[in-house]
Amino acid sequence: MVSFDSLASSLLCDAKLAQILLEVGPGPQSLEQARAILAEHAEGDIDIERINQVEPALLLVRTTPERARRLMIAFTENGFTRLKSIYPARCGHEQGS
Repeated sequence: MVSFDSLASSLLCDAKLAQILLEVGPGPQSLEQARAILAEHAEGDIDIERINQVEPALLLVRTTPERARRLMIAFTENGFTRLKSIYPARCGHEQGS
């Protein structure tokens, strides 16, 4: 099973898409709630990959930077605390571009 911390530290930037890593488990911030939030914002390009098949599950979401910002707000407003986002604009700065 992959841990949130190990995957969060190893994510690589994408040139065009933002990425959100989200940990979900049993309880109020469940996989079902995360899927409901994702469904609300699923118009257009969005790729959702489930990393762990057991709880806590890790979801890796790839989407446009604008949609990622809206999702991050929605996740935090709904009590999700184990999440990390990486935006393309930050990638260039981290690599010295």
